[in-house]
Amino acid sequence: MPVKLTTICYVYDYTERLTSDYMVKEITGVVKMEDNNLNIIFYLKIKVFISLDENVQSHIGEFEKEQVIFMTRKFIICEGWFSVSATSIKVISDLNFDTMPNIGINVTLTGVISQTIQIHDDYSSISFFVQEYIGKQEPTDF
Repeated sequence: MPVKLTTICYVYDYTERLTSDYMVKEITGVVKMEDNNLNIIFYLKIKVFISLDENVQSHIGEFEKEQVIFMTRKFIICEGWFSVSATSIKVISDLNFDTMPNIGINVTLTGVISQTIQIHDDYSSISFFVQEYIGKQEPTDF
């Protein structure tokens, strides 16, 4: 289900590797869910693709371990953790794990669709069919 994510998280660890076109960074992020109980946290597995082409604009700022970042993008829910593909990362330099706010994970459900490409007179068109309507969902369904 396509979902957009916005959150503040702590960079616990990360690795980076080069491919032919991208610098791939894999981050383990931590999101605080309560200010009074630091044991209630979510782990994010974040993957970032930064183009090596200098002409391609990137919204991924430089970051290090133990920094707090503000990030946005889509994510997939897995048991015990979330998998995130980030497109925007900004460091919040005045915060650390102890002082970062507990904003939790803010998401926007965008719906579930299937796409069909059709050719008409040498032109391609995409038809969308919405499989779920958010108005009929209960909060526990997410």
